[in-house]
Amino acid sequence: MTITPTLVATYPIPDRDADTRTLLDPSGPVPRLHVRSAESLHIYELREQAELTARFPAPTPDRWTREWVTPDQSLAVFGTATEYVAVARNGRTVWKQPYGTWEVGRWGYVDFADPAHLAMTGTGQEPRTWLRLPSGLPDSTLILTLDAEGAELARSMLQCGGYGQFVGLLRDGNGEIRGVSVSDGRAPATHYEARCENGGIVLGRRLPQDGDGRPPSGRDHLGTDSQRTRCMTLDPRGRDVSWHDLPSYQVTASLTLSDFPAPGTGDCSVHNDPYISSPSGFVDDDTALVALYNPYDEAAVYLFGEERWRQHSHWLADPATGTLHGRVEYPVPEVDNVTPLGDGTWITQEWDAYHRWRR
Repeated sequence: MTITPTLVATYPIPDRDADTRTLLDPSGPVPRLHVRSAESLHIYELREQAELTARFPAPTPDRWTREWVTPDQSLAVFGTATEYVAVARNGRTVWKQPYGTWEVGRWGYVDFADPAHLAMTGTGQEPRTWLRLPSGLPDSTLILTLDAEGAELARSMLQCGGYGQFVGLLRDGNGEIRGVSVSDGRAPATHYEARCENGGIVLGRRLPQDGDGRPPSGRDHLGTDSQRTRCMTLDPRGRDVSWHDLPSYQVTASLTLSDFPAPGTGDCSVHNDPYISSPSGFVDDDTALVALYNPYDEAAVYLFGEERWRQHSHWLADPATGTLHGRVEYPVPEVDNVTPLGDGTWITQEWDAYHRWRR
């Protein structure tokens, strides 16, 4: 069975060329699109149309590999080859923080206090920025706390993480720092209690696996529904997806490769040896999107020097039962990357535009 989705919106990528880079950020109440060129960073909010909400001139002469933007979009922090550079919308460099030779595009981390939350609490606390620097130790993480102008307020050496580990801060429903997440990018993350004290981060105990919102060991977490009563996980080899009740993590439904048509037949005619890919996730609480991909074509890589195209397909399923609704049949040319948004829509990417769909 095929499902033809409804096109909700199209977001053209402005001035698209070979040097343009885009990043879709679905984390907020309104998804954002970062459009990067050599000269600037543009931030768009994706509503009925793409609305330009901020523009930041890029730091020169260094190119940057990653960026972080404050919740109110008043400041962007660029990770260059040697330092973090904070830039205001008018191009003013607010502060710099060197880190030497470090792969900031992979291991860098910046987090911000939300001005709206600070105003709501009425504490009078100034905005703060937390950023990760190389610790020089294999099992520790260095986090700096800066004020709005980049002055150092605290330096916290956390006895977790270290080189080759992704590290991030966890917040509670009120926006307060309540934990630290550490992951190597393969196994499920390890969570620790933490609190903010005198500007610094104080690390607490390591949380047990069944009490910190993590999926069962050896599976990749693909997200939770809006009520946080169900989560979706993936076998790292792409053989199945499962849905779990929270907080017990009891498996309530699963979908395996054998539940799809045989490779090379029917709606799987484009596939030869498919696997389930990590872009899968919740479209809404009652619908999940599952992405199938073919393995890398080694012959194409050998002939062309790069992977130009991998056949794939998108499917909708019922997270309560694991039943397939059918394959998505798009009414446009081949789409590429997919991002479920959890609000009943999902976004796909083409070379020069993003498309937003609804069943």
